[in-house]
Parts: sequence; C-alpha cells; structure tokens
Amino acid sequence: MGRGSAMLEVKNIRAGYGDMQVLFDVSLEVGEKECVALVGSNGAGKTTLLRIISGLLPVASGSVSFLGIDLLKTPASKRAELGIAHIPQGRGILHSLTVYENLMLGGYNKRVKKRRNDLIEKSFEMFPKLKQRQNQIAGSLSGGEQQMLAIARGLMSDPKLIMFDEPSLGLAPVVVEDMFRVIVDINKTKKIPILLVEQNAFMALSISNRCYVMENGRITLNGPSKELLESDEVRKSYLGG
Repeated sequence: MGRGSAMLEVKNIRAGYGDMQVLFDVSLEVGEKECVALVGSNGAGKTTLLRIISGLLPVASGSVSFLGIDLLKTPASKRAELGIAHIPQGRGILHSLTVYENLMLGGYNKRVKKRRNDLIEKSFEMFPKLKQRQNQIAGSLSGGEQQMLAIARGLMSDPKLIMFDEPSLGLAPVVVEDMFRVIVDINKTKKIPILLVEQNAFMALSISNRCYVMENGRITLNGPSKELLESDEVRKSYLGG
C-alpha cells in the first residue's frame, strides 16, 4: 500500500532521561492508511519514542509533526484532541472502574464528547464481549479482554492515528492472534493509520506495510515489511532463523 502523504513525521529526535541519552537522531514517518511497525529488543528506546509523540517526555532536539502541526509545541492534553490515540504497554485501563466507565472516559475530549453514546455503540459492535461485560469491573476481566477494552477505549477518541505499545505482551497465543486480527481490521476497514511497537517481530512484520528496526536508540534498518521478513539480518536477530 502506498504511503500517501505522511501524517506523522518524526525527524532527528534526540532524547533521554536526565543525563542518560536514549534516542539518537531517530526519524520515522507514518502515512495515510499505513500500518507501520517499530521492532527491536527490550530497552531499544521504542516506548520512549511513543511517549515523546504523546507528549509525556521532552526532547533534546529534533521535531515531531502530525498533520503538519508541531507536536512539540502542543500540550499532551491537546494531542488526543488532534486525533492521536496511545494504547500503552500494560493496557492502561482503570482497573477499579467498570468497562462502561472506562469507555466513557476514553471519549472525553472536546472533539468527540457529544458523540460518546454513538462511539460506545460502535465499540460494542466491534467487541460484543465488552457489551456483555459493560457493568463489570475492568480489573476482573481476563488479560485478553482488558487489551480489547484498551483498544476500544482508544477508539472512543475517534482517532486519526493509533499507537500500540506491545499489545501482545502477556497474552496467550490464541488471544494474540485475535488481537492482531482486530488491529488489521482497524487499519484496513476503518482506514486508521497505526504505529505498532511490538516484540513479536514476525507478527508485526506480517501485518504491517513498512517497518523500522531500532537498536540501542537508533534506527538501523527500515523498509517494506515483506522485504525485512526475508532479510537475513532481521531473521537472525528477531525471527529466530
């Protein structure tokens, strides 16, 4: 699938925590309708990059733009209103609230607040199990159901881009397959671009259009996912072959 014009552009980002530099001149982009994977080992800097795009971490230098808007000059609270949804590692749901309450909070930005009821109905159409469990405390759901709730809550903001951080983490293999089917459906059917950070490199490469490989805070490889799947370097380092 063609990239079209880039929705998200990250250029030459340098960032870290205190005196420890984590990212070194990182650049990537996500185009309209694309699913772009970012793979790499633990500690490579993938989550740090997503946190920067969401406005949760400052940068030392570089630029981040979304739909032509300078994100580094946009408060974190306003980025959801622009249409960026971030589904963090570990689900990010509010365990003590019900499924329904979690979804309502997901649709709290000004752009969608008046449409929350319609958006909840759409979420229930996509995830019938959540409709059955709408009055259940979120913390009592299974791991797979919690991940589906996290995705549904992200969709409640009617996003123009969704960032997933390790969505398969801690899930049973059969649940992982279901979840990746949902991600493909969001991208292909709902036409929502996706930036997918995932340790399961084979699955990430299998469902994405393009992929960036990050090692020690640097992008070391990038290209069409089909080509990287066949790359000896990628197979040896990330696919166990």
